[in-house]
Amino acid sequence: MKPIDLKTWPRAQHYHFFKSFDKPQFNITTQLDCSSLYRFAKANKYSFTLCYLYCLLQAVNRYAPMRYRIKDGQPYEVDKVTASTVFLKDDETFRFTPLDAKENFEQFCAYASTQKELYLEQSLLNEKLELRETHIAQVYVSILPWFNFSSFSHAATKTNECSGIPKFVFGQYQHNTGLMPLNVEVHHALLDGIHVAQFLTTLKQAILELAN
Repeated sequence: MKPIDLKTWPRAQHYHFFKSFDKPQFNITTQLDCSSLYRFAKANKYSFTLCYLYCLLQAVNRYAPMRYRIKDGQPYEVDKVTASTVFLKDDETFRFTPLDAKENFEQFCAYASTQKELYLEQSLLNEKLELRETHIAQVYVSILPWFNFSSFSHAATKTNECSGIPKFVFGQYQHNTGLMPLNVEVHHALLDGIHVAQFLTTLKQAILELAN
């Protein structure tokens, strides 16, 4: 990762202003058009979930502000991020599964299936999770395919609140509209609303690229 120069960064004043807030995060919930991606998944018998997770990782790694983090009071840009994703076991408990971006979708599908199988067999709290917990080069991703929603509130530790790790929550795909709720939470010292909007544009482009 590389430090962001506060002497030249246009948002330096905003960074200093927001980073000391008791709750410096803000989040939005939007309706993401996934109709083309859903048709692509069904036509090719791919996992729809892996389709949008792949697109999310592509977008996060393309859009630099989503890779901004805070460490020891200094803003940094990390080179590449992992998605700490939640998957459900048969007993209806979840496990955290790390997913890295891959060069293409076929590689990602094979890799993600292996990762999911491996981590679903582990205990929730383990040594690997403890090592990843303080790793700032990641984003948190939850999947709630059982219902639609228009807002979301996150649980968080003080450590993760301060580091600026973004959080994403995908909801239920709506077949009648082709829309799916997506909640995005970011640290206001690092990003503003315009950056979330630009990221969503990047995500939509990644979706179009895969679906087409």
